[in-house]
Amino acid sequence: MGVAPVLVVHGGAGSLESEEDRRLYLDGVREALDAGLAVLEQGADAAVRAAVVHMESHTIMNAGRGAALDVQGRVRLDAGFMQGDSRRYGGVTGVTNHENPVLLAERLCAEGDFGRMVAPPGSDELATGYGLPTCDTEDLVTERASSMWRRRSDRDVAPGKARYLDTVGAVALDARGRTAAAVSTGGMSLKRDGRVGDAPIVGAGFWADDRHGAAVSTGVGEAIFREGSARRCIQLIATGATPAAAASQALAELCDRPGDMRGAAGLIIVSRDGAVALDHSSAEMSGGWARPGGESDVNHQWRDQ
Repeated sequence: MGVAPVLVVHGGAGSLESEEDRRLYLDGVREALDAGLAVLEQGADAAVRAAVVHMESHTIMNAGRGAALDVQGRVRLDAGFMQGDSRRYGGVTGVTNHENPVLLAERLCAEGDFGRMVAPPGSDELATGYGLPTCDTEDLVTERASSMWRRRSDRDVAPGKARYLDTVGAVALDARGRTAAAVSTGGMSLKRDGRVGDAPIVGAGFWADDRHGAAVSTGVGEAIFREGSARRCIQLIATGATPAAAASQALAELCDRPGDMRGAAGLIIVSRDGAVALDHSSAEMSGGWARPGGESDVNHQWRDQ
């Protein structure tokens, strides 16, 4: 019996400011699914790479060009990538000179027996070393991101407290049963200098294992980092949980005290048999899935807080 190839994408979990933003996020999810599905026959890794690169370069989402700015008004980009057959991974944090850090994470994934993670100052040397295009940091700052930063700075929000939809990601299963996961983010809006969230951390922001499936996380990175949420989902599937049940339990473990939403997050999962789940404990989450042949679902989800 063959597997059911599928690509799952999310545009972030958190909260947005307008219906127009929600429409634009859903448009970005649809476009990312189209980009990834077009190359899914080349492999799960090709599909997640294409989907995330699209969200980094061509949408208003919190990744790549136009990502959220830190407390000093600068772009600092993180990304992660993992292949489920080898379980090699790549993680990069603090990138300031390349709009597609997921490509850097993918290159790191290919290095060594396990993969690599690189932080500043080495992260800004990677694009040149890999022969990828570089840019000035200012080229990654959009007027929309600057306007949002000014409004939130004027409100005297404490560093690391102001957020909008956080992180983008994709997981995929291809026709040969291979899985992959990719994530990218500008991090928490108004984050303090040097802050690292879950996105570049293997097991927290992303995980892929062909024996069971793949998952990526989005939301409050500090809580996701602590719980290792992406790998936790796949561990639950390995013990017999469905993707939906695994996501529900992993989210509950992030917010394990009544009324405490400090760990609000979102998760997307694909299991080795092609079952998928998209779930969240945050106020909102944009996401969707698509299969070769046209079957798909894209939606923006709300949850009462």
